Amino acid sequence: MLAQSQHHLLWLREQDHPAISWPKWQQQLSLLGECYQAETCLIVQFINNSFQIVCARKGKKYQLIGGTHFEDAGLQSIIEEHNGYTATISDGRDLSSSLNQFKHLLTQPIFWPDGELFGSILICDPDLNKQTGPLSSLIENSKSFIQAELKHLFLMQQIKMLSVQDDQTCMLNPYGFSLMAPRQLSLSRRFGSHAGIILIEENIEENIEESNSSALTCDSQAQKRRLLARIIHDNMRDADVSARISHNQFIILCFIDHKANLDSLVSRLKKQIAKEAPGLTINTGQSFFTPDTQISLEPMKKQANDNLNLNKLGSANNF
Repeated sequence: MLAQSQHHLLWLREQDHPAISWPKWQQQLSLLGECYQAETCLIVQFINNSFQIVCARKGKKYQLIGGTHFEDAGLQSIIEEHNGYTATISDGRDLSSSLNQFKHLLTQPIFWPDGELFGSILICDPDLNKQTGPLSSLIENSKSFIQAELKHLFLMQQIKMLSVQDDQTCMLNPYGFSLMAPRQLSLSRRFGSHAGIILIEENIEENIEESNSSALTCDSQAQKRRLLARIIHDNMRDADVSARISHNQFIILCFIDHKANLDSLVSRLKKQIAKEAPGLTINTGQSFFTPDTQISLEPMKKQANDNLNLNKLGSANNF
């Protein structure tokens, strides 16, 4: 499981964000409603062809309240085709949701700082004479304020993500694994899933012998480590958790049906590594646990590490 930002796939109302000031968002809507003499004003978020009302102007009741989910192909088309700058007026008859109860809709899309679409400010049945003149920039100011708060949130999430991410491979680091793995393990036990730990250790001494200079060694090892991380990620399921826990060691917490599945996964990983990185030498260790084995993650990791050391000793003796 790679650590990655999912800010644009999460409903803002369903998260607790100290970077977002809901009273100020509400104040922006109240100001817009009064200045544009609108029936109501909304801020909506858009994710995967669906909308959610983030907040709505208090006043007349139109069954449009914060947290309401709806789909509207017409509104989606208006927002996605918008140039992102000046607000535009649309005909309410072009909409398929309850927003079609309004004759006109003034729309101003809002974006995350990385350019992803967040949603839109909607001013429902505004006084059309207010669309131009001194008030024409008011909705732009509200957009700028909201995007500034989204930027603050985005930066906070980036910092949080980096704190659990290995900078070389973009996998979870030891801290990230210690946060994610116990939660997944607890969830799997609740559903009766078997679990396994796999340790993959890069044999640095053998791999370094392939390089002819110290400069090439550093670059070569970093590239191989990133390749190994990608192979591990490509062979995992969404529920599994992987991390780089030291400069040459990776760990996988996987959820399986039988012990044979764990052996098959280790075998598949070895074959894939041999195929995609033939010059990379690794050692592996593993441990298997049934759902009724109520032990913490550390003993599971210790058993896998003991198995790794045993396998390394066996390889050395065979050599």
